Amino acid sequence: MTVLRALLNLPDPARPSFPRTRLSNEPDEGNALFEALVCEFHWSALQIGGITGCMNASLAFERTWMLRSCSNLVPVESPVIKAALGTWQEIGLSEEITSSLRKIYFNLSDAKNLALPLIEQAGVFSGPPISLTKLEQITALWRKLAEDCKTAVARLEPETRWRFNGIYTGNALVLGKFLQDALSGGFGCVNQHGEVAIPVLPQRRKTPRYVLLQPCKISDKSGGSIALARDISKNGIGLDCERDFPLKERVVVELRNGRKMRGTVTWALKKKVSVQFDEPLADDDLLIAR
Repeated sequence: MTVLRALLNLPDPARPSFPRTRLSNEPDEGNALFEALVCEFHWSALQIGGITGCMNASLAFERTWMLRSCSNLVPVESPVIKAALGTWQEIGLSEEITSSLRKIYFNLSDAKNLALPLIEQAGVFSGPPISLTKLEQITALWRKLAEDCKTAVARLEPETRWRFNGIYTGNALVLGKFLQDALSGGFGCVNQHGEVAIPVLPQRRKTPRYVLLQPCKISDKSGGSIALARDISKNGIGLDCERDFPLKERVVVELRNGRKMRGTVTWALKKKVSVQFDEPLADDDLLIAR
């Protein structure tokens, strides 16, 4: 039937008539800032673990010059973190997680101010030696930071898992092990030459999001409602709805061609919702294929 339609130049009802306009590398609206927060925090935690491990090695070998390897690992202030923590309620972040992250970035600022002079001094081959006593005091602060990061990663993981089908769970496992080693005084990421090799996080890329713009229906236990499907990604869909839907509500989205997709509401604000699919779309699915 598809071949016949092609020969007669008839449209295929299974293929969307709208263009595959790529919206961005972000997930569907509402989860975009949340995922950016997760990515930025995971990277900060990785850097904190690397610096802590380097300080541990410097103390263990009494080679303070090893600190110069930290110069490329010092976290910079991220506007994404500031924006996400400033709108934590709108992106569905819990008060507990928000407080944990704010505490980490507040303490990170102080830890950087104390560590940077030592790191800069370690990069100079002439000058007064770095005091091991002072290094021990500063290392204790970074170990506490690593501990707080490990706790925050664990708290953030369940929230991230149900929003993104577990694609960041691998990151949490890697970070948990890495940070535990650092806060315990370990330095498995540092070789005898003082070179730091931080682990690679399994998930650091975002899912492309595409414009959809077609009427659809969204149903929950209360019944069905007409909606507009704004955009779609491999993992979810963004909708404008006639009514509000609560977070974590189980729903079914039915497109105009009758196709149904089951999922969970992972973000909701003023009748706009993001639904995370139970099963991610295949890469060659017509809804997201170019």
